[in-house]
Amino acid sequence: MKKLICLLSIMLLVIGAQAQFNLGFKHINHIPVIHGNDTLDFPWAGGLNNPQFSSLDINLDGLNDFYAFDRDGEITRLFVREANGKFSSDMTSHKLLPKLDGSFVLFRDYDGDGKKDIFSSGYNNFGFDVHRNISDTLLKFDLVKSNLTYSRLGASSLYFTVPGNDLPAIDDFDGDGDLDVLVQGQVDLTPFVLLYVENLSMDLYGTSDSLDYRLANSCWGQVREYISQTGWTEYLCDTGRSVSERQRHGGSSLTSLDLNNDRILDILTGDSYSPFLRSLRNTTDNVDAVIDLSLSDTVFPNYNQAAIVPNIPAAYIEDVDGDGVNDMLVAPNQLTDGATSFFDTSITKEVDWYYRNTGTNLNPTFELETEGFFSGEMIDVGARSFPATVDLNGDGLLDLVVGNEGYTIYGGTAPACLTYYENVGDTNTAAYLLQDENLGNLKTYGYGYIHPTFGDLDYDGDFDMVIGTDQGILHLFRNDGTPQSPSFVLDEANYAGINYDLSTHPFLFDLNLDGILDIIVGDFYGRFHYHENAGTPEEHDFSMNATLFKMGNVQTFATFGGESSVYFTRHLDSIGTNLYILQSNADGTILVYGPISDYAAPLTPQDSLVFDATLTSITGADLYGDFRDELIIGQRTGGLFMTTRAKEIAVGIAERHAQSPPAIQVFPNPSSGQFNISFNTRFNQPATLTVMDISGSLVSSKQIRPNELKNYQLDLRESTNGMYIISIRQNGSQHWARLIKQ
Repeated sequence: MKKLICLLSIMLLVIGAQAQFNLGFKHINHIPVIHGNDTLDFPWAGGLNNPQFSSLDINLDGLNDFYAFDRDGEITRLFVREANGKFSSDMTSHKLLPKLDGSFVLFRDYDGDGKKDIFSSGYNNFGFDVHRNISDTLLKFDLVKSNLTYSRLGASSLYFTVPGNDLPAIDDFDGDGDLDVLVQGQVDLTPFVLLYVENLSMDLYGTSDSLDYRLANSCWGQVREYISQTGWTEYLCDTGRSVSERQRHGGSSLTSLDLNNDRILDILTGDSYSPFLRSLRNTTDNVDAVIDLSLSDTVFPNYNQAAIVPNIPAAYIEDVDGDGVNDMLVAPNQLTDGATSFFDTSITKEVDWYYRNTGTNLNPTFELETEGFFSGEMIDVGARSFPATVDLNGDGLLDLVVGNEGYTIYGGTAPACLTYYENVGDTNTAAYLLQDENLGNLKTYGYGYIHPTFGDLDYDGDFDMVIGTDQGILHLFRNDGTPQSPSFVLDEANYAGINYDLSTHPFLFDLNLDGILDIIVGDFYGRFHYHENAGTPEEHDFSMNATLFKMGNVQTFATFGGESSVYFTRHLDSIGTNLYILQSNADGTILVYGPISDYAAPLTPQDSLVFDATLTSITGADLYGDFRDELIIGQRTGGLFMTTRAKEIAVGIAERHAQSPPAIQVFPNPSSGQFNISFNTRFNQPATLTVMDISGSLVSSKQIRPNELKNYQLDLRESTNGMYIISIRQNGSQHWARLIKQ
């Protein structure tokens, strides 16, 4: 038993959203980043791809802060308004919010208490989930309704269904004080038209705090989307049309506002295959609306700079500048494909356009102020980011090079490239100046993505570069320049014949301490492979066959999503010689292995860092001259997180989120092999239970019926003793727990 307790204290693997930044690491944002003459306000906030914006008082100081739900990865970005009106990034308060996923998140005050509540898409976009804002001295929310439905006269109730690339309008359309819904949908034999769904809360109860919905108009506005092309057309609301006319294309975003001071709500909409907003002018009333398409502005606002935000632009009407008048933010709502072989639908850089309202709330005049209001204040290289540190100009300071993912944008292409930030700080603290957004002119190669790593492979005093790509191979770029002025030339495509099929994430590091650089390659499956350099300092020699294939017997695809990069370091603790390995994963988890005495032995994660990010990558550097690494985290949204170790925490001691009790309870634990599993869920749907051993190898996986989730019997009596990780996936979310068989 004493041995078991010791094992638990050393080997606890921090998994899921219940632990953040163990080992004492915390976000930092004070290392300056300079673009031209502009020092970015929050350079290390992680980037944006497809943000949906809502104002929200995050720190309860009475000022409008901003919440951004980025559909690309279902992650959160928070921006707090300071007393001077400027914004700063808040990297911690997302832990106070419920974990939200799906196609949309909008904050609206449905109960009239002055605090904004949450409307979000339900499981598979069926129904809405509604969280009530119950904040007192701290931001708090309580789930009050899941899978919200609406009734129909003489027919069964239906779920609110929001197609994946759509955005509903949630507003008080009939002016009675409660929140109604306008959504594109189809009932009975109607095509996909605009459905007006009335909230009956005020009618039934005289208050706005209920969520009783009824379909009140099944053809609001008497318009519909074209089937095969962008735009809208008049529709006579004939329910007898053929089934083929119920088809729709792509998606649409809907935002309600009064555009011309006639006290009637109009609509701003974004459409598939178009980068422009369009206004739909309502000429009658808010319930029995009729849209006059001849009044539509198809490049809204045509009186100013039209918003050009591919694809399916969505408008968010919020008070951005704090003057009491609602402004407009515009951002792309359709997700990116993220590969050169597909049609991508988002620019992913400077994605949020800010229009200041110089008119009134009822008669707005939107004037473009900034392209990239929030995203332009961050490092954001587009889709995905792969950071590496290297002294490119020979001044003794570590510069920053960031690779990205190539993608096709609406009307053109954007191949993968490298962005170079020169370190213009000093040995005690870094400062980064943007110098080149196409380092080495690598755009000309058309790579799917570029993940760089640097090292002097020919012993000539400058740094060469090896890149990984989405093709599963490596390419060597020789530096034919000088230590002060690099010039990268492709020296060997398909370097050393190393090939791991789907993707490669290389890292140059002297693992065996023989004075020459080896290569460790992470891959799509969550493995990493050690290729020893059998050459000399002047002549590198790598075999296509790994010295240690699947190093440490690690494979994280089933548990953490794989797509792993690795960072090897001997500067994580205060000793300075211990070897650690940090492995990134698709779900935002960074696994920590070490200290490692035998890198050829099986590896066990000793801890983890958990980030609100997806498709993470990792590197590190000593940026303060204290012989301790800061960690730089790349991610799907194209930005970076910077973290530093602010305090010492023993490996394996988790900092748990007090408001988030474990979703999975295991008892007895430890046991001799028979475990009772209780899963706390609000969904009446099957779930998948997966059991992995500590190396990441699959032990079993099976589907569990809803009635078994509260008391499932797991039998591991035939398995070997040790630690196991179980995961339960349901409703698009995944939860983990540890158990010990002894």
